[in-house]
Amino acid sequence: MQASQNLPQNDENNQKYQDLSNEISDIKILYDVGVAIVSTLSLKDVIWTLYKESSRLLDTSNFAVALYDEQTDTLSFGLILAQGKRINPFVIRTSQKPKLTRHILKTQTPLLLADLSKTDYLTELDSFQSGNAIRSFLAVPIFSPTLANQTAQGVLLFWNYQPNVFTEHHLWLASSIGVQAAIAIRNARLYEASQRRAKEMVALNEVARALSETLQLDEVLTRIMQHVDSLLNVEAGSLLLTDPANGDLIFQIALGDKADEIKPFRVPKGQGVAGEVALTGKPLLITDTAKDKRHFKELDEQVSFVTRNILCVPLVLHEQIIGVLEVMNKRVGNFNKNDLTLLRDIAYYAAIAIENARLHQSVLAERDRVIEAEEQARKELARDLHDGPTQLIAGLMMSLDFCQHALRKDPSLIPKEITSMQELADRASHQMRTLLFELRPLVLETSGLEPAVKVFLERRQKDVKTTKLSLYVKTNNPDGELSRQDTKVERSLFAIVQETVNNALKHAQAENIMVTLREDEEALCTIIADDGRGFDVNKVLSSYDQRGSLGMINLKERTEVIGGTLTMESQSGQGTKITVLVPKEQEERLKRRMVTGSLTLPKTKHFEFK
Repeated sequence: MQASQNLPQNDENNQKYQDLSNEISDIKILYDVGVAIVSTLSLKDVIWTLYKESSRLLDTSNFAVALYDEQTDTLSFGLILAQGKRINPFVIRTSQKPKLTRHILKTQTPLLLADLSKTDYLTELDSFQSGNAIRSFLAVPIFSPTLANQTAQGVLLFWNYQPNVFTEHHLWLASSIGVQAAIAIRNARLYEASQRRAKEMVALNEVARALSETLQLDEVLTRIMQHVDSLLNVEAGSLLLTDPANGDLIFQIALGDKADEIKPFRVPKGQGVAGEVALTGKPLLITDTAKDKRHFKELDEQVSFVTRNILCVPLVLHEQIIGVLEVMNKRVGNFNKNDLTLLRDIAYYAAIAIENARLHQSVLAERDRVIEAEEQARKELARDLHDGPTQLIAGLMMSLDFCQHALRKDPSLIPKEITSMQELADRASHQMRTLLFELRPLVLETSGLEPAVKVFLERRQKDVKTTKLSLYVKTNNPDGELSRQDTKVERSLFAIVQETVNNALKHAQAENIMVTLREDEEALCTIIADDGRGFDVNKVLSSYDQRGSLGMINLKERTEVIGGTLTMESQSGQGTKITVLVPKEQEERLKRRMVTGSLTLPKTKHFEFK
């Protein structure tokens, strides 16, 4: 009797023992699963191992792994099996109409459905079921609460074509696998990202080395586009540089099959994708140009090209935007944040290389200008010596010869001739001293800009009778005199006054030439104004490279060297006014000097954006 009463209790104990044994076995297998999937850093191997190890605990004949890509906002079903057979992978956007997988990803909550057909839920798996309706459905997020600031990295899915196949225990097992998978997938992604970044750094180092090997602008631009093509694998791309005159973008070079068909063109400031990037300094990633009004389609039509997506970044140097670099149509997939980072890195080296080429171009041009300026200075000095002191000395020699003859024939003529010779000698001495003063004004070094300009104008006034030269000084200094400035600043400003006044005397036909030196707490302003015949500034500047004169170029370059700004105002019959403003603080002058100058830009077609 007692034995028969103990039988139910024994069965209960046996069941508990069996359940405990099964639980221990499951835990051991879960441990083995965790060890297996973290034993590799290859994302592909992690996914396959995840499938194989899950098969030890759950039925994986109908199984899928969907991984979320935050950069592209997509779910990639990389491994799918239906009734034991592999299904082709596919990718969906999470922004599409929500279905079960996206719901689980968003809520980060596991889901167990005894019979899916009795619910209103739709799944992303329905398209390949071949008429078989999914009944039992089990899905868990690939998520670990121990990973700080992490969202679900994907979803594990199990399903069956019979109802009531999965239990709460299956849900617990799948959730446990999902937690371990989250850590393994996170590690694999970090490893792959670090490997990719390491390769990119090696490639960027090669980019920097290649770009530093040449100072020819055309070759620099060609190499930039070659590296862009090899690193980003795109169908097309282009590089445009900013015109410093008005901020427009001017096409320089393209890559792709249609590159040779693209003619030089100009993009107005702030218009189109490239124009907006150049204006704001912020990169743009456009995944669908058909839905973006900023994309300019006329160029596509001209070369029979269809732009699907665009990645555009600014070329920045010394906090100044000197152009943009853009690529179109990634051959595999769509542009993402990694591509953006890589293109920005390339643009960084490209901007430096372009600046080096620009500086090299400027140095060569400056060398040619120096040679030409020296030749012009020699000619002017020879002309001034010939027309001035040489003629006077020749007159003196003729007077001496006259005196020799007068000594023999009529000595009474000599005193008058000596007086004339003294006048000639005084004029010759004055002109020689003026030439020496203009070549090296010692008073500028010893006393400063104001006394030097005063002496210069007084000397020039003696040579001209029809034009009045005036100097006006305005300053808040108690002594009423200008403060001494940096030697280079004073020397450059004096040279600007000297050249401008001399040019006005030669060409302006002015009655008055006024030089104003105005100083305040922040800057020194030099103004040279005349009431002469004036000229059309735009017309003269547009043809200046053909005029064979260096006057305006010298003024501009001397102003830029000291970090100043040059303003020229003139109208026909209304005189001319030239203003040079130079900051007194050296840091401000250096900042202005670091502004990138202009490159030699091609003639272009001007596109209007609508």
